[in-house]
Amino acid sequence: MSWGILAPDTLVSLRRQQNLGLASAVRHFNDRSVPGLGGMWFPMPILWSVLAVSIAEELRVPALPVGNAIEALMMREATKEGLADSRVRGIRKMQGLEDWSFTNLKRRGTYVVQPIRMAMVQPLVALGFVRGCRYGAFTIHTAGAQMLKLPVMASYRRVLGEWAHGRSPRGLNKVIEDLSPNAAVPDEVRKLIFARLIGGDDPSASRRRTLVALGTGPSASQLDATEPLSGITPDHWTDLRAGAAFMDLRNAALAVLYRLEHCLLQLRDANEPAVLSVGEASKLAGEPLAVLRQCARQQGERIDAGAEVTSRKFLFQVRDLPESQLLKTLAEREGTVIRWRDGRIGLGPAAGEVSASDEIEPFQDEEFAPQLFRLYNLHCVATELNHGVNPGCRDAVDEEPTS
Repeated sequence: MSWGILAPDTLVSLRRQQNLGLASAVRHFNDRSVPGLGGMWFPMPILWSVLAVSIAEELRVPALPVGNAIEALMMREATKEGLADSRVRGIRKMQGLEDWSFTNLKRRGTYVVQPIRMAMVQPLVALGFVRGCRYGAFTIHTAGAQMLKLPVMASYRRVLGEWAHGRSPRGLNKVIEDLSPNAAVPDEVRKLIFARLIGGDDPSASRRRTLVALGTGPSASQLDATEPLSGITPDHWTDLRAGAAFMDLRNAALAVLYRLEHCLLQLRDANEPAVLSVGEASKLAGEPLAVLRQCARQQGERIDAGAEVTSRKFLFQVRDLPESQLLKTLAEREGTVIRWRDGRIGLGPAAGEVSASDEIEPFQDEEFAPQLFRLYNLHCVATELNHGVNPGCRDAVDEEPTS
């Protein structure tokens, strides 16, 4: 599965969330496959957030606007240089920005709609850097306090603290350079984050550690095998296989809806009623419907083995409902782009709009099952933390999407 790369400066539709009512299953399988990683694929945002939460505590304000301001500040030189790098956000949004004060950067609308810090909520908590459930309410936890005591971080914290108080501290440009999204994480900080990522005896750390030890994979073809790869426990392997199979099924269902959306948009553009009867929809989407049914038959055993309630219910609907009832069910589950109304299938409020994504992810590698994007994300962040060049940064693009 691919959850998409965020378009940093594009006003994407927040209405087009085609989760089919399966968001809980998606979260379940992501967390069972690579626990606690969230959308993190490079480590620098951890530093920004720890600094932001610490400063927010001092100012006695929510951490969210502070996090936005610090992230925006760290994009300063990268955006000025127009770097085509997937770690850089705001090249268009902040073009020509002259007021780089804390007061201005924390304002809503100054920085991008979906900042990188949104992908940091889970890893910040899971790795012990902060405590809390929401970014805005985070407070520094054990690993965060340990990080802030490191001399290099203490220096960054002092300078950024002065900046947040409205001053222009000496050394601010050096901090921006050192904490740029494409800069190297200071060695002592890198060691701390890596230790939190793969250290410890809890099951989540054990699963991350095992995957990092593999080096590459598991790939989609490797997950076809019933026997786990060396070092992976049988229950982890079951979760990985079930997660990949479920994502394939979900994607096949979305393909049916994409076909219907395309047909309905054509009708609308031709000034014809943009509605379809179940029979018409069945004929127009016959090919992707057949692929969806086949996917359910082929992947059903793996999904059932995952023992996750929502995914198994969806599997039953795809595999066993009559075609007319299945189409109705898919339209009812969707609702944003395609919807069921008055016994027919029509366009939803977000039809034809650009899709939004919940996660930030790098280029995918075929050695890692694409259905479970966190596998490659973990490889990217672990490689960088282990002195390597982050492989996810090779997806630099020549041009950002436009709205």
